[in-house]
Amino acid sequence: MLILAFGGVDFYSLGAFWVLEVQQFFGPDPYHVARILVAFGFAFLIGIFAAGWAIDLTGGHIREPLLIAASLMTAGIGGLVVDTESTPSLAIGLSFLGSLGTGALYIPPIIALMIISGDEVIGTVVGLGLAIRFLAGQAGYTLMFNILMNKLNKVLPKLVGTAVAEAGLAVPEIPAFIEALVAQNTTAILEVPGVSTTIIVDALLAVDASYVQGFRLVYLISIGFGGAAIVSCLFLGNLRKYMTERVAVDIH
Repeated sequence: MLILAFGGVDFYSLGAFWVLEVQQFFGPDPYHVARILVAFGFAFLIGIFAAGWAIDLTGGHIREPLLIAASLMTAGIGGLVVDTESTPSLAIGLSFLGSLGTGALYIPPIIALMIISGDEVIGTVVGLGLAIRFLAGQAGYTLMFNILMNKLNKVLPKLVGTAVAEAGLAVPEIPAFIEALVAQNTTAILEVPGVSTTIIVDALLAVDASYVQGFRLVYLISIGFGGAAIVSCLFLGNLRKYMTERVAVDIH
């Protein structure tokens, strides 16, 4: 249950914020964004298959596969702290590793719960496990989203204001420019006196730099939850005695 909870938080840190980061840094072309995200999607499916197959292959040794998965998840997602708009290849590789581990902690722990649960409580236990994962994930997402927004509110006006001032925009016009930029109001941006293509480009680069700092905090927090998942995996036992091939209800 703890592994499901901690893995659920990291799942949202990758599934929600990584997609947002790719759109911010490598958009707006949807095809380019999709090409970057495709490795992340396939890795998730591979992780589910690999962990489930490993549990069966080792005859119930669940600790090692999930420990490796938690380590990959923590390293991959945590490693995204170094990602910027100029490192797409590195970002793809790190997101692949992180998603591989996240997938392995998404379904296989539920399978383990099904194996060890009695026939009369299997539905309750599985439902409880799913609920814990989603509740923990939603709580973690709320925490990370607020941290991201607070960081952006703090650094974005400062970085953008400095960038456009250095690019030649008059200081009295900076507040109106930032307000229009945050609202993504292209018409209002172009109506600000003194705005030029250079100023807009420098402002967008400053926005990306602000998001780098915000996403960095998200991934640093994910390292803590990933580390907790790793520690939880160390206490797992062996499922061999529960893998008896007994069928609760034989339906023909």
